[in-house]
Amino acid sequence: MLLATGRISMMQAMLWLLSLIELLLGFTLSQPWLYVAGAGLLLILLLVALVGWLRRRRREKQSLFIPPPPASPEEELKSLGILEIRARPRSRSPAAEPAEKSSPASAVSASEGSPPVDVPEPSTPREEQPSKPSQTPEAAAEQDPVLTPCLEALRAALEAQTVALLVQEDVSLEYRVLGISSVVSGVSAGQTFTAPVPLLAPSMVDRPVTVREVCDELYEALGYYTDVPPQVAELALAPIPFTREGALYFLVADAPESGRFDRLSASTLLVEFGRLLATVLELQQSRREAEARAYRPRREIIAEEMTRARRLGEPLALALVHLNRADAIATEGPVALAAAEQALKAALQESAPDQRIERFGELTYGVFYRAPVPEVEAWAARLQAQLAKAGGWLEGGVSIGVAVLQERHQTPEQFRADATEALREAYESGTCTILE
Repeated sequence: MLLATGRISMMQAMLWLLSLIELLLGFTLSQPWLYVAGAGLLLILLLVALVGWLRRRRREKQSLFIPPPPASPEEELKSLGILEIRARPRSRSPAAEPAEKSSPASAVSASEGSPPVDVPEPSTPREEQPSKPSQTPEAAAEQDPVLTPCLEALRAALEAQTVALLVQEDVSLEYRVLGISSVVSGVSAGQTFTAPVPLLAPSMVDRPVTVREVCDELYEALGYYTDVPPQVAELALAPIPFTREGALYFLVADAPESGRFDRLSASTLLVEFGRLLATVLELQQSRREAEARAYRPRREIIAEEMTRARRLGEPLALALVHLNRADAIATEGPVALAAAEQALKAALQESAPDQRIERFGELTYGVFYRAPVPEVEAWAARLQAQLAKAGGWLEGGVSIGVAVLQERHQTPEQFRADATEALREAYESGTCTILE
């Protein structure tokens, strides 16, 4: 940089000297063009000098401001925009947890009261014990985010004061509010009330929609209002096509003046929304039934299969299939665990499509194989060889332990204990084990 600056200064000095020489030669030799060339060069040099001087003055005005050093560390942090520093809470690392490990057989046997087998192995499947659902389909409907918006949409379309979904249980004149939408306060879902007269009389059940004028007795039957009911002139009632153990489900809408529900569009809305709500309740019931089946204890399932096999005189084998890489997959989180279980179950369903398959623990499934011992042995050997070559989630293969139902198995725990013992031996030896 200094070398370049020096060269520019030398060139400027030479140009100044050249302009003066041209002016002197023009004066001495009386050549006008030398005057013009010297004057032009001199003018250019003056302009360059003026521009340089102006730039230097502007740089001198823009002096750099250096703030004084902070008096304390707190002021230094505030100058950087940091107002507060909090210690980061330490999360418990997996290494700090107890490192007790058991064989797949010990975890499966201990999940429902069988004697545990303490053998240190790398695999620790365990059977989850979630709490059983205690809600009825109606209780689920109360909390369903679909039900309330449907009732709100119906109320807005009907221009009604209140719309409620009620169910009449076994007790006559007793109603339960499954869902409700109202423009007035003092209503809530889930409550049960008793009416002095029936809201939907037996003669009205077969009609798609019934419109009733509110008399004094019917006004007192509006128990879905927790406080004193507001002014109600007429009711529209529509049974919905959903039944459960004789219960009657129906929609009720009220209006403060008469004639609100006499239109054909009002009846159509009540009928169509009734079908929609029936579908919602059916889905709720199906989901609850599926969850109830999923939460069944393994002991009940084993007892059910043992009773069926002995009643029909058929052979029965319980094969416990455990994924060998269970520990490694479990460390990858619940998403990986669910994907591996889905892959294992799909492989079992493909290999034994006509047999019952139930989950017995983390990455452990039980197959109730209804066939003689030679057929079960061939299936187990074929499955183990097939999954030994598998990749993806099933990489590493499986261990298979089989127990064949015998007269000595008087309880489900005894039958499962033999299958668990066979699985432990299979895990240790690496070959399928069958206990007869």
